[in-house]
Parts: sequence; structure tokens; C-alpha cells
Amino acid sequence: MTTIFDTPFPATAGHGSGALSQALPGDGGAGAVLADAVRARGLADDAERVLLLRAVQWADTHPTDVLAEAAFGEEAAECLPLVHWAAVAEFAAALGLSTAAGERMIHEALELRHRCERTWSRLLAGEVTAWRARRVAATTIGHPDDVAVFVDEHVHPIVHKVGFIKLERLLDEALLKLYPLEREKQRAAALDQRQVRLLEGVSAGGVASILISADLKDAYDFNDTVTALARALADGGCEEPLDVRRALAVGILADPARALALLEGEEAPRPRRKQMTIVMHLSADAVHGIGPVGRFERGDQPVAAAMVAEWAARADTRVTVRPVVDLADHEMVGSYEVPERLKAQVAGVNGCCVFPFCTRPARACDCDHVVAHGAGGRTCSCNLAPLCRRHHRLKTHTGWAYHAVEAGTWLWTSPHGHRYLRDSTGTSEVTRPGDVHGDFDGCLHTRPPRQHGAAGRSRSPRRSRRSADTTLARPDHEPDRPTDRGDQPEQWLALARSRLRPHRPRPA
Repeated sequence: MTTIFDTPFPATAGHGSGALSQALPGDGGAGAVLADAVRARGLADDAERVLLLRAVQWADTHPTDVLAEAAFGEEAAECLPLVHWAAVAEFAAALGLSTAAGERMIHEALELRHRCERTWSRLLAGEVTAWRARRVAATTIGHPDDVAVFVDEHVHPIVHKVGFIKLERLLDEALLKLYPLEREKQRAAALDQRQVRLLEGVSAGGVASILISADLKDAYDFNDTVTALARALADGGCEEPLDVRRALAVGILADPARALALLEGEEAPRPRRKQMTIVMHLSADAVHGIGPVGRFERGDQPVAAAMVAEWAARADTRVTVRPVVDLADHEMVGSYEVPERLKAQVAGVNGCCVFPFCTRPARACDCDHVVAHGAGGRTCSCNLAPLCRRHHRLKTHTGWAYHAVEAGTWLWTSPHGHRYLRDSTGTSEVTRPGDVHGDFDGCLHTRPPRQHGAAGRSRSPRRSRRSADTTLARPDHEPDRPTDRGDQPEQWLALARSRLRPHRPRPA
């Protein structure tokens, strides 16, 4: 099929293309600004369509015949080509995406090409934006082929303007027509997905959100009870707005005796003292009242130190002070096993998985020896990093490699030679930073000092970047891993950061 993307896409301002010009377009009038904005929107839409095309082409170059090695799960393997699971991370990182977001992009692109062919054709013709086409694919993924064909057939004439609700209704119609019994089973199975979950985000003012998915009648009953408690609070003299009183009512429900007394119009008993465990990181200045900000460990969210003091002073809260883990200490043990205290320190320093663009919380990750313990790596603060299970597998079984630049800063090298600097502020793509000693044991405190002008000192030659057909399997040697640790870390880090290439976040 001939497409509009047969020629290289023109370079535009963005990733690796230099700084934007702030000069006004044309004559500088409002009409010229608007026209140029429309032109830029068109270029951006074209670029997103190209990315979907490149996603399927990347998948085509990384096939596998082994079902256990395939990405996207067994259901996808029945209707889509098998793609090697390790290929996803390289593509995602190169685009500045998390591995999960890159996997979704490739999966949805393959879904469009193989099961939503009409929508895919309109995408290639430039008649529909990538995000609308991907929304169709996300709707049909996981459903039988005839359901995908039904949705594609009915939606492709209006895909350039269809909304999410219309897509869901088309999916419901297809399932009810083609698989009525299975659809009823799905509705019954949906009850097993009921949940009450505290969401990760916590505001600096200490406000959190709770997600409740419940049976319809239970949801109405809960809503009515919260409203009744809010009215009882107003009758008792609370002058807060209704929504605030409803939020206060949720806290009252945590004390059933008090909630019942308010609902029955009786005198409320003394508040029950509730045990709450939170992990806060406070600097020495904050503890002594000088620094105003602490950090809530869940979600790495900044919180005012005064808010922590207010929580501790509440009459219904019991405070237990536990030993402090000093993130600046250097902890080391002689065994391979990582003790809980050291795990907590590693999680506190890094916050989340240290793979490029990954955001999985560190306490849900494996504690990885950066330099393998069997190769002389130490079990210490410097040589341990949190990796989620997926990226731990990539590091162990494929050509991905990384090492510490300084505490909390990591340099990754992909199988194709791309390099990423990961620290507490996020991920940046970097050029080749330099070489390091091959006998480095992972501990920054034992790094040999730099010997300026030392006679006979040799540096490993730079290796050429790998060709595009590099195998995904880990070779006998570490791929393109720098082999000299002689430079001082601050000088080495400055060199790496001086070569940062501008990176713009891209939508998942």
C-alpha cells in the first residue's frame, strides 16, 4: 500500500531539532499567528501518524516464534503477529515513553493494521488523527475478530469525529448481537471488579482522593449516608460548604460509633483513636522548624511540615515514632540478601524504578545489584537500585546495562547503543559520556581516585554504535558499557549532563 509517509518526515522543532524561534510568523498579525498554529498542528498530527506506522514496522523487525517470549499476552497472540517482549523497551525509551506506554502504542498500532483495516487505511491517508485511531483500537483489543470487524465497519466513516461514548455503544451493540450470552457473563463478572482504593496523588495541602466502584444500590446508599452525616454536621454548627462537610463525613465513617450517634441524633462519643502509618521524609531543618516542606513517601509528594504537625496533634490520632532511616548514610552488608533497612534506604533515595521513564514505586520493585554480586558487586547503598520486575528481567536477560554515576543517578545503555541518564528529576537522553574501570565493584566509596597524568594509563577505545539488527539477547560481555571509573564522579556527571539532548514529553 502506498502511503503519504513514503518520504522522510521533515525535521521540525522538538526532540533533537534545536531551539524554537520566538519570532512572530508572517506579518506578525493575529491571522498569521493563527495560520501558523494550524500548520504546526497539522505537522504534529502527521508526526503522530508516522509514529504509529513506525511502531508496526518496529514490531515487524522483532518477531518471535515462541509464545512465552511474546508481548501483549496470549489473547493478542491468537490474532496478531508475535512480537518479542524485550523489543518494546528500546522503542519506548527512544520516544521518551515508559515501557508500558510504548507497549500500548505498538499493540494498538498492530490492532489497527490487522483488525481495524478500514480505520488504518484512513489513518495512512491522513484523514484521521492518531489519537482517534488509537481509541478505536483500545476499544476492540481483547475482543473476538468479528467484534473488531463490526466496530471498524460502523465507525470508520465517522472515526474522525466519533466520541468515546459512541464507541462504547458500538462495542455493546456488537457484543449483544454476536455474543449475547458472553456479554451477560461479562456484566456479571464486572461485579468482581468492585473496589475501594486510595489513589496515589496527595496534594501539598494533605488532600487525597478515593476511588469507589460499587454495586449501584450500594453506591446510592453510601452517597445518602454521607449526605445525612453532612447535614448532621451542619445541624451541629459546622459552617463549611456541603462538599467539604461530605468530605468530613468520610472521616467520621472511619469511627462507626460516632457516625451512628450523629445519624441517630444522639450525643457523639469520644472520638476513637485511629492508628495511621505514614512515612515522611523531613530534613534536619524541617524537624527544627526551619525548613517548611517535607515529603510524603507514597507518590513522592511534597507536604508542608506544618501539616504533619497538625496530623500528629489531632485528638483521634495515635502517634508512634519509629527509627529514622538516614538516606545519606552508607550501608553495607557482606551477604547477597538485602536487609529491610537497606531496602528502605534504597527506596527512599530513588523513589521509583530507575529504568528510563519508569514510574513504578520503589517499594513495589526488586532490589537489584547493579554490579552482580557474583561478579564482585557489593551489597551496599551505592550498588543497589530498585527495578520493577519487568525491567529487572530486561537488565538480566537482554542487552540493557546500567551503572551508578553518583548516589541516585544512573546511566543506562540500550541494546542499540542509546544512553539515558536517570536521576530524581527524571530521564534524559545523553551521548556517550566516557569510559570507566572494568574492575569497579559497584561501591562509590571504593572508587579509585583519579590519577592525573599517570604514566601508562590507557583508556578503552570507544565502541561504535551497534547496527539496527543487533540481537536482543545479552551477549557474553556487557554491551557498550563504559569500562573506566577513574574520573571523579562530579566531573563525570557534569560531562554527561553537558551533552543532554533536549527532550519533550510525548503523549502515551
